[in-house]
Amino acid sequence: MKVMKSRLFFIVFLALGLAVSCIGQSQTAGPVQSTATPTASMPIEPTQTPLPTPTQVTCLPSGDQNTINAKLNGPDKVAVLCQGAVFELTGPVVISADRQQIYTEGFPSDEHRATLRIVSPSLATAVIMRDYSDVVLSHVIVDGNRPTLGYMSGDALIYAGGSSSGQVIRAVRIIEPRSWSALHLIQGHAAPAAPCSDALVEDNEIGPAGSTSDTWADGISLACTNSIVRNNRIIDATDGGIVIFGAPGSLIENNTIRAETRTLLGGINMVDFDPYNGNYTGTIVRNNTIEASGSVIRIGLGMGARVWLCLPLESDSTLYGATVTGNILRGTKMQYGFAVDGVQNWTATANIDEATHSGSPSVNCNGRIASKPAGFQYYPARAQGVFQTEFTQSFLELALWAITSPRPGE
Repeated sequence: MKVMKSRLFFIVFLALGLAVSCIGQSQTAGPVQSTATPTASMPIEPTQTPLPTPTQVTCLPSGDQNTINAKLNGPDKVAVLCQGAVFELTGPVVISADRQQIYTEGFPSDEHRATLRIVSPSLATAVIMRDYSDVVLSHVIVDGNRPTLGYMSGDALIYAGGSSSGQVIRAVRIIEPRSWSALHLIQGHAAPAAPCSDALVEDNEIGPAGSTSDTWADGISLACTNSIVRNNRIIDATDGGIVIFGAPGSLIENNTIRAETRTLLGGINMVDFDPYNGNYTGTIVRNNTIEASGSVIRIGLGMGARVWLCLPLESDSTLYGATVTGNILRGTKMQYGFAVDGVQNWTATANIDEATHSGSPSVNCNGRIASKPAGFQYYPARAQGVFQTEFTQSFLELALWAITSPRPGE
């Protein structure tokens, strides 16, 4: 026993000695240092078109809204859909936390995108992404299935915006919404809640949207501030191709809006007083193309509520603050072109009219009938700002409805 204890004492002593030796060497050598020479910190420019972040999660091959929603169970969660997958929706897909993403694996921009299709007669909205920030919907097809299910009142097919910032909707094909709009970026909730801001809507294909009678539909309905809507193709919307609800500080550029088989009320509409009490300050609409190719466009680019409505003469619905420049009108079936009535502190310059204008007004507003359609028309008493020399004085109240034929949808 004494021999074993002696050996044990020796082993412990040797181990402690080695440990102390190692510690001493480590202290002598000091901590490991990088041999790289430090560099000055350089500012990183923000990415203007952030792509969804690829993940290693397995894609979803099919299912319904529950299949997708189960993946979106917290912030930063991602639902990756398999190429060609079809999800039949009896309820909405719901973005439920900040920084969530939904996209097709590999980010295809053609028919290989996964499809979210409404199949329930009681559902109008396919995707709800309101009130969450930095969320992404991209590279999918969203089908409202209106030809099969018919019209239904309710929210837009994609219901976005709200009290949020940094939402991205990219490379999405949006077709046949059942209600009033294919894509709505709504303003934020009432103060003190945050406004909607800094959304990015780009490279989408939208339409057909809406039909005859009073069941028209917008392509994009924008009320989000300081946002960008660019490089979208909107074909055969029926109400407004792009409708701008003030959206102060926003940029709408390089979009193509075309009427091929369905009458379009307005190519780009800047006619709404709400929700910002006429405030379009800093909103820029530039370098867009609006074409009445196969079907009529009743107003190419309307500015001011009075071109759209018949208002009491004492009504103060003046819009203010926008810039409209470098836009092009084309096509042989254009009625009114650049039409302005009810704006101030407004700029409309360097726009181009290559369209053929037609139509004989007959419906009156406040006892007067709107002037015959032309490319550049304004009512100077209610159009204050800077306007290119091509604008001619015209009466434009209720211009949208002044021409009885063809009616929308014809």
